[in-house]
Amino acid sequence: MKRLFSIMLVLGVCLFALVGNGWSAPILYNGHYYELTSSTGTWGWCENEAVLKGGHLVTINDSTEESWLQSQFGRSYLWIGFTDQATEGTWVWISSEPVTYTNWAGGEPNNAGGEDYAVMNWSGIKWNDLNGSQCYYGIIETAPVPLPSALLLFAPGLAGIAALRRKFRHS
Repeated sequence: MKRLFSIMLVLGVCLFALVGNGWSAPILYNGHYYELTSSTGTWGWCENEAVLKGGHLVTINDSTEESWLQSQFGRSYLWIGFTDQATEGTWVWISSEPVTYTNWAGGEPNNAGGEDYAVMNWSGIKWNDLNGSQCYYGIIETAPVPLPSALLLFAPGLAGIAALRRKFRHS
């Protein structure tokens, strides 16, 4: 009974830590996972968070994907992974995927004041270019973790639970 209690306590603390920090499970759609950044930030801050999670800010490949993103994450502005920071006027996806779709609002991108980063949902779902210093949420896109890698990530957690069990057994 004591063992079961200790395991439940550890799992409860872990779950509370995840939920208490604003964590939410990524949503699987069309073979990729999508989630919002943990808080608002500049384009660079949001991209860094995405990279730390194994992805990038979202690449939008068609209007169907964009409509789905809007239905899941609709807010006034959302950073996406579209930028012309390397070469002005040449917009590319930070993920290096080919550009097959754009949805700029009328008159955009206009590079007013050195705008090199795109947001979605300006004038509906249309895109706008901004200078990247504003703080908005970003949409993170990641590919599923292959099973061997997922097991490697899961193994340390199991080892920790086993160590706790041994500790409480000898107490």
